[in-house]
Amino acid sequence: MNIKDLESIITLFNAHNLSSLEVKEKDLKIKVQRQTVTVAPPAYASSEPQTVPTSKEKEKKVTETITSPIVGTFYRTPSPDAPPYVEVGDTVHKGDILCTIEAMKIMNQLEADFDCEIVKIYPEQASMIEVTTPLFEVKRI
Repeated sequence: MNIKDLESIITLFNAHNLSSLEVKEKDLKIKVQRQTVTVAPPAYASSEPQTVPTSKEKEKKVTETITSPIVGTFYRTPSPDAPPYVEVGDTVHKGDILCTIEAMKIMNQLEADFDCEIVKIYPEQASMIEVTTPLFEVKRI
């Protein structure tokens, strides 16, 4: 076997991405094999880089977003001349009204499912909202 034959074997091995190849010719035996190492990632590893949360991020994790259950028009007040149901910083109790959503000329009042503090109010008065539109950012109490 000459160098060209040996080069052909290596080319064939690489071209077909083989893990091993064995060639026998009379008294000559050539075996080519890739060395593979499989390393399993640790069980605690994640695909995302780990970062230390800042105080703002920690605050975000203790808040929840209340989203719209229906499509309609968002109202913070029960009538145009009335004060808003809730303001940022208010504490509301389970069953308290948070807003009104008008859908097909029907006024639907959205009630709090749990005691919480209003952290943020997302939509503007009389704005159109969709299902799952964020309405309020709240902190459970």
